[in-house]
Amino acid sequence: MAEHVQAALDQMVAPLKDLMDRNIFSSSEIKAIVARRRESEYLLRRVAARKADFLRYIEQEMALERLRELRTLQRKRDHRKSQQKWNEDENDDDNDDKTKKGSKEKEHIGDVHIVQHIHLLFVRAIRKFRSDLSLHLEHAEFCKQQRSWTRLGRVYSEALQIFPRQPGLWIEAASHEFFGPARNIRNARVLLQRGLRINGKSEELWLQYFMLEMHYAQTLKGRRQILVTQQKDSTETKEESSAEEEYKIPSIVLKNAFQAISSSVQFRLKFMDACKQFPQVDLLMNFIQESITNDFSSEPESWIARALFEAERQNNGLMNQVSKDDTPKRQRKKQKTEDNDAVISVLRDAIEEIKTDEMLLQAYRFAESYLKELHHLGMDGGRIKMVLDFIEDLWERAKDCKSCDLAIAHTDYLVNAEQQQKALERIKSFCTTQTSVPSKAWFRWASLAPTQSQRGILETALKKTTMDSPDHVKILLQLFGSQLESKEIDAKLHDTLQRILLLAPKTTDDVIVEDTGLSFELSTIHEAFLAFLLQSYEKSGLTAARKVYSAVLFRFTTVLSERNVDGVEKFVNTCLDLEKSAPEVDKKRLLRLYDKALSVFAGTPLEDVYRERRNDEAVFD
Repeated sequence: MAEHVQAALDQMVAPLKDLMDRNIFSSSEIKAIVARRRESEYLLRRVAARKADFLRYIEQEMALERLRELRTLQRKRDHRKSQQKWNEDENDDDNDDKTKKGSKEKEHIGDVHIVQHIHLLFVRAIRKFRSDLSLHLEHAEFCKQQRSWTRLGRVYSEALQIFPRQPGLWIEAASHEFFGPARNIRNARVLLQRGLRINGKSEELWLQYFMLEMHYAQTLKGRRQILVTQQKDSTETKEESSAEEEYKIPSIVLKNAFQAISSSVQFRLKFMDACKQFPQVDLLMNFIQESITNDFSSEPESWIARALFEAERQNNGLMNQVSKDDTPKRQRKKQKTEDNDAVISVLRDAIEEIKTDEMLLQAYRFAESYLKELHHLGMDGGRIKMVLDFIEDLWERAKDCKSCDLAIAHTDYLVNAEQQQKALERIKSFCTTQTSVPSKAWFRWASLAPTQSQRGILETALKKTTMDSPDHVKILLQLFGSQLESKEIDAKLHDTLQRILLLAPKTTDDVIVEDTGLSFELSTIHEAFLAFLLQSYEKSGLTAARKVYSAVLFRFTTVLSERNVDGVEKFVNTCLDLEKSAPEVDKKRLLRLYDKALSVFAGTPLEDVYRERRNDEAVFD
């Protein structure tokens, strides 16, 4: 081992001597560098070499290279200033010529030594840990930083041989070939085509291959615009044929991609979004839209995509623009299109074709956003009326829906239209006619009902919701909140608390209640515990509060998680504060609380916090 280490160090003598001769590093610094490298080389040549040793060695060499760059740059600045001063003093043309000749900087072996050494370390690390993808990626990133483009190509080639199932690697390699200094579209295509042979179902590879061809088509188009003067009297037909020729290869990529992955409408929508990044791609977008229409006529997403496509066409002024140059026939056609909004026509066809609650819900949501957009653009009342009529027709179809989200959306629509009574009847009808009703529907009904009816609605919801469902605890929490709001500590309140304590351990992480619209909303279990603790203390004093926290902390299993740690901490702190506020502090109870806190927060930073607080307050046996 010693011979190999010494041989490696001997190869570093010449470049290190060059750095010392040019005063980049001092003699003592060179000795320190050699000592550090010797130690690192011994670590790397062990039988059980560690990846951490390689990474540490590489990081040290990178830091050394940054220092060398700074010092070399400073030396060059100093040399340039001294040359300028010398030229001004001499003021001699001959000397000036000599300076220009002498200003050509020679390449020094020391300037490239550290970078080459880092490359060698990466190669050795990859040879040792071939299955570690991160090493290949770090080496590639270092090549980019150093602008070592030739070596970067070799790095990607070696990585792809080991990891052919990584689509991201193929994309990175192709990007280097096309967007790098070589600008080689042929190599980029070959790489992506090879990647697709191996990963034919990779959506990202197909999408990036399409983007590559689109970028190249735009490059060719720009070159033609510069080199060839376009004829101004070209017809629309010629323009369309020219566009077809420009995007011929991207069109082929699209067809092959849709054949390879034929079951995903979201995949095709990604291509639609990609096309929006390029100008004059109407033909491609129409092709994608037609393929979605033909292949996914039973998918709600495809109809929403069609509606969005029509809305964007209208907003971009591609339709409904009556020009003075239009013939009377074309003007009548465009006016007819205005009278029948294309977006609403698509949505009407959608709910006729797909008669499901999901289609109705998505159509309503899109129509609502489209209506807001029309208001924002200041469109005339005729088009807005068409949207409103469509929404009313949609709600007529949704009378007997079984979708909770659709029923709540209808209720919210009526509330926004200031039809409170109809909204109440709508959500009530859904809750009373369906066999399985989610908690959010019950909460929406209770939030619209009179205050005196809210508790009865929640009690009914509790009876109709099975105990093994997280919704049961959510409803139980809001019922507990309504009982707390009455400011009365009665048997029902304690009974509800016991039921929460019984059911909560199995569903703690599932119980997060938000946006119920109820004035007494309780978001989490521990928020309910804290509210009851404070109300008991306010009404009946410390003795009642002790009963509450004893039940919660000592008879209830607290399962700590990221969601509830803040609530548990707040509850424990409140219990401690209440005990400390007593005229005569019961140290035994206080110690018991601290011990419980230590067990609950064991293994977290809060464990040390409570231990320090206990020690500071001298609470011991």
